[in-house]
Amino acid sequence: MSRPLTTVALTALLLAAGPAVAEAKNYKGKSSQGRTITLRTGADGIINRAKLSWRAPCGQGYFFHGSTGWRPPLDSATADTFQDEGTYRTRAKNGERSRITTTFAGVRDPATDRWRGTLVVNVMVSKKGKVIDRCRLKNVTWRAR
Repeated sequence: MSRPLTTVALTALLLAAGPAVAEAKNYKGKSSQGRTITLRTGADGIINRAKLSWRAPCGQGYFFHGSTGWRPPLDSATADTFQDEGTYRTRAKNGERSRITTTFAGVRDPATDRWRGTLVVNVMVSKKGKVIDRCRLKNVTWRAR
């Protein structure tokens, strides 16, 4: 073998034997409510975007429908687990305001590369400064692959 060809062959062999670079990945799934969840990881395997639709029961037989998205920084995140808790506010055209607090957590099974987790949502609905309803969603489970 000539010297330049040997160098090229050795370089190719070393590159092929090097560590594999992880890729960003998208996951889709369903919650125990039958609603859609999407997760996206970066090249480091850490969640960098998530979105989950939900429906929380309120008083008097009403339901609060919502969809919450999460982006870094999360309270804690590794390639196999994440957890985030936070509050945000929304306004409706009829003058109602909502304060929504979520707790979102997940764990990845490395053997199957599937995520599973839980969601808890608390909503306080007010109008003209007075609380008119409270809605609570307890321990919704979800899975994504």
